[in-house]
Amino acid sequence: MTNEHLYVILIFMSGMAIALAIVTYEYFKFKKSHTITLKVARQSPRWKKIKQTLENEFEYYKQLPEELKPDFVLRTYKFMKQSNWIASGQPIVSTYKKVLISASAIQLTFGLKEFNFGRFRTILVHEDAYYNRLTRQYHRGEVNQAGLIVLSWKYFEEGYANTADKINLGLHEMAHAMDLALLLSHGRRYNIHRLMEKFRQSAFDKLIEIRQHDKQFFRAYGTSNPREFFSVAVEHFFEAPSAFREHLPDLYLEMCQLLNQDPCNRVFRGFKSPHSTLYSNRFNAGHKYAYKPQIALWPNANILVPFTTFSVMCALLFPVINALVDEWSLFLVIALSATYLTGISIIYATKANKLEVIDEHLLTKKILPGNNYAHSVHLKNIIDLTFTYMLTYYRVDITYFEGEEIRTKARSLYFSPANIKKLERLLLQQSIKIKHNNKWLKKENF
Repeated sequence: MTNEHLYVILIFMSGMAIALAIVTYEYFKFKKSHTITLKVARQSPRWKKIKQTLENEFEYYKQLPEELKPDFVLRTYKFMKQSNWIASGQPIVSTYKKVLISASAIQLTFGLKEFNFGRFRTILVHEDAYYNRLTRQYHRGEVNQAGLIVLSWKYFEEGYANTADKINLGLHEMAHAMDLALLLSHGRRYNIHRLMEKFRQSAFDKLIEIRQHDKQFFRAYGTSNPREFFSVAVEHFFEAPSAFREHLPDLYLEMCQLLNQDPCNRVFRGFKSPHSTLYSNRFNAGHKYAYKPQIALWPNANILVPFTTFSVMCALLFPVINALVDEWSLFLVIALSATYLTGISIIYATKANKLEVIDEHLLTKKILPGNNYAHSVHLKNIIDLTFTYMLTYYRVDITYFEGEEIRTKARSLYFSPANIKKLERLLLQQSIKIKHNNKWLKKENF
C-alpha cells in the first residue's frame, strides 16, 4: 500500500468520524430542545396555575400521594405545551380548559412511562354539542385518524361533575385516541402494544357474551363495536372500579395490567399483578419424572435445513478463501474450523428446540440428553403466544410475566403443522390467547 493510498484512507476515515460527531451532536441538541424537565417546567409561570387548577378541580389529582403529584403536573404541562388547541366560536382555549382536558389524558396514561399519543395532538373544543356534516348528527365528542380530538366542553364538565354515572367524555375520547395511537403504530413490539392487543381480543369475546346475555353493567353503546367497548370500559374502570371487578374480574385484571393502575386499591402507578407472586416460571427439573407430560414435541426433519444451508454457504466461500490465501497454515485451518463449529453451535442453540407441557409449565429444551431446560414459563403467566409460519419452521413469540416485568421470548419450532395444531388445542383449553399467522384462534374452531 502506497503512502497516497494511506492518506486517502485516513482522510476518508476522518471525514466519516467528523460527520458522525456532527450527527450525534445535532441529535442530542434536538432531543434536549424537545425535552421538558421538572426543573424547567417549575420555572414556567404556567406551573403554579396548572397545579392550583388541579388541586381545586381534579379529583384524581387530589387522591394522588404527594410524591406523585409533581410528575402529574409535569405531564399535564407537557401535554398542554405539545398540543395544538383550537376553540370553536372563541378566540382561544382558556388555560383552565387546557389544564383539565390535558389532565384527563394524563389520568388515563399516568401508570405508563411517558405514553405518546402520536399524531393525536390537535384538540378542538366546542362549548356544546356540535353538528357533524358527515354523520348529519349532533355529537359530544369524537376522534379521527387524522389526529383530531373533538370535545364538547359542556359534556366534558358533566362527565367529571357526576362520578357515579359511568359516563366521562374526557376519558372516553382520550381512550379512543390511545387506542388509535397504538393501532396506527402496531408494527412496534412494545409491551403496551401486546397488552392492548390482548385486551382487544378479550374485549371482543366479552362483547359477544354481553350482547347475548347481559347488558346491565356496560351500557348498550359500549357493545356497539370493540373500539367503543374499550372506551366505555375505561369510563367504568375509573368511575365504577369495584362493580367492574365484581362483574368482569378477568377483564378488570387485564385493564389493570394495561394501564398499570388499580383504582379499587388506589394504586395509581405500579400495579402488582397476582401473577408476580402466585405462579413461578422456574420449573424444577427433578419434578420431571413425577409428572407425565401433557404434550412432548420433537423437531422433524426440517431441522436439518439451517445446518445444511450454513454448510453450503461455507463450502461456497472456501474457493474464495483459497484464492486469497497463498499458503495454508495450521493456525488458519484451526481458525476456520472453529468458525464453522461456532456457527453450527449458534444454529443449534437457537433452532434445535424440543417442547413439553409439564405440570402447568411450557418448557423448551435442547434435543441433547440432560435435564437442563432452555426456558420455562408457567401457563398462568403467559399473556399470549404468536405462531408464524416461516416455510420450514414455526416462529413462536411467548409474551409472559416475569415478576412485575413483561418479557418476550422467541423460539424456532421445527414441528409439523399437525403437531403445532395439537399444541394450540391444548393451550387454548388453558384459556391462553393464541394468534396463528395473524389470526386469533378460538376454542370452538378446534
